[in-house]
Amino acid sequence: MLFNSFVFIFGFLPIALVLFYGPGRWKSVAKLSLTIMSLGFYAWWRPIHLPLLLGSIIFNFVVGDRIQKAYDADRSTLVKIWLIFGLAVDVGLLGWFKYANFVVDNVNLATGAGIQIERIILPLAISFFTFQKVAYLIDSARGHAHRMSFLDFSLFASFFPQLIAGPIVHYKEIVPQIQGPLFARWIGRNIMVGLMIFAIGLFKKTVIADPLSDQVDKLFKLAASGDPVSVWTGWMAAITFTLQLYFDFSGYSDMAIGLARMFGIKLPLNFHSPLRAASVIDYWRRWHMTLQRFITAYIFQPLALPMARAAAARGLSTWPAFAMATMLPTFLTFVIIGIWHGAGWTFVLFGVLHAIYVCVNEYWRARRNQKRRRLRKLKQTMAEPGVAEIASYHVITLLAVMFANVVFRAPSVHDAMTVWQSMVGLGGAVSVETAPWVFDTTTLLMIVVGTLLIAFTPNTQQIMGRFNPAYNWGDWKDEAPALLRWQWRPSTLGIVYGGVILFFGLMFIQRGQTIFLYFNF
Repeated sequence: MLFNSFVFIFGFLPIALVLFYGPGRWKSVAKLSLTIMSLGFYAWWRPIHLPLLLGSIIFNFVVGDRIQKAYDADRSTLVKIWLIFGLAVDVGLLGWFKYANFVVDNVNLATGAGIQIERIILPLAISFFTFQKVAYLIDSARGHAHRMSFLDFSLFASFFPQLIAGPIVHYKEIVPQIQGPLFARWIGRNIMVGLMIFAIGLFKKTVIADPLSDQVDKLFKLAASGDPVSVWTGWMAAITFTLQLYFDFSGYSDMAIGLARMFGIKLPLNFHSPLRAASVIDYWRRWHMTLQRFITAYIFQPLALPMARAAAARGLSTWPAFAMATMLPTFLTFVIIGIWHGAGWTFVLFGVLHAIYVCVNEYWRARRNQKRRRLRKLKQTMAEPGVAEIASYHVITLLAVMFANVVFRAPSVHDAMTVWQSMVGLGGAVSVETAPWVFDTTTLLMIVVGTLLIAFTPNTQQIMGRFNPAYNWGDWKDEAPALLRWQWRPSTLGIVYGGVILFFGLMFIQRGQTIFLYFNF
C-alpha cells in the first residue's frame, strides 16, 4: 500500500484515524488500534514477511528489557553481553537478507567455488526497522531508554508513517509522545497541519517526481542499450534523476511527517533543502538526516575516537594525524553508507565517491581553519568568501552530487560509465531521431520549474514553520533560508492553496502509482 494511492488516502487512512481517535480516553485501545493498523499496513505489501517484523519486535523488546534491568542494577558486564547478543542478531539478519546473495555471487565469481544459495527476497523496510532497533538497544545500554510496556514498544517499533523508509527514530523522540497526556486526544490543528504537509508531499511525488521518472527510465535504458549517448543525453540523465530523487524523497519525508502529525506525533526532520548546500558535508547534514545521524553516532565516532587516540599516542604530526583520525574513518563511514543502500557494486562505488568528496571537503575545511588560526596569531583576519566564491561552492557541490547520482541510479557500473563518458563528450554522436524524447518540452519545463522551486522557494517545513512541524524544527528553522519567504496560514487563501495542491496531487495519481525510491532499501 503506497501513501500515494487512492486505497491508502480514501481507505486505510480514514479508518486508521477513526479507530485511533474513536476510543476517546481509552488510550490503550488507541495504541492497540494504531499498532494493529501499522502491522496491517506492513503486511499489505508482502504478508510472508510480517512474521519477521513481529519477531524483530518481540526479540528487541525482550533484549532491551534485559539490558535496561542490567543497567538499573549497575551490572555493566551483563549490559554488554545482552547488547552484543542483540546487535549480532539484528545485524546478522540484515546481513543475511540483504547481502548474502551478493557475497556468494562475488565469491563464486572470484574463486569459481560454485556455492549454491536460493535467491533471497529482501523484506520491505528491513534496513530501516533494523537500524531503529539497533539504536534502541544502544540507547538502552547507555541509559537513554527506559522500560515500557510491550504495547508501547510495539507501536514505537511499527508506527506506519515512518516504518517503511524512515526517519530512523530514537526512543526519546517518540516514546514520550506516546506516553504523554496529549496522546490520542483530538486536536483539530494536528489534522489540519498534518493534512497540509501531506498534500505538499503528495504533490511533489505525483506531479513532479513520477513524471520525471518516465524520462529517467528512458535515458538510462538508452545508456544500457549500447547505442551512442550524446553529451546532452548524458547530462539530461544526471539532471532528471537528481530532480526525481530529490522530489521523491522530499515528498516521502513530507508525507511521513504529515501522517504522523495527524496522529499527534511529531517526527524528526529527515530532509532539509540539501541541494541548497554549499558543501558536500552540509549536503549530507540535510539529506536523509536521521540515517546520517545514526551512522555518525554508531559508526563514525566509534571509529574516529580510537584512531584519534592512536594518532596522539604515536606522536603523529598534524596532517598524518588528521588523515588517521578524520579522513580514514570518514572514508569507511561513507563506504558503509553506500553499501547500506544496496547490495551491488553501484552502491559501493556511490559510497566511495561520496567518501572522496567528504574527505576532500574535510581537508579543504581544515586547511582554511589552519590559515585562519595563523592569521589570527598575526592579528589579521581572513576575508570572508564573496558572492562569486559562494556561488562556486554551490555549483561544485551540485555537480559532485549529480555525478554520484548517476551510479546510484544505473543498473550496473558499466551503464554508469557510459553516462559519465557521454557527460564529458566521449559518448559518440547521436541523432535527434535516436532519442526524440530528450527534447520533450514538458520535461524541460519540469526541469526548469523543479530547479526554481529548489533554489528559491521555502521548503515544506519553512512553509509550515509557524506550526512547529517537526520534532527538532527549532534546531533547523534558521538553516537554508529561502530567497522567497512565505508561510501558510489557515486563511481563505491558505485553504484554497492547500486544496489546489491536494487536488493536483490526487489527480496525478491516475497516471499510475510508483513506489518511493527509498522503499527499495
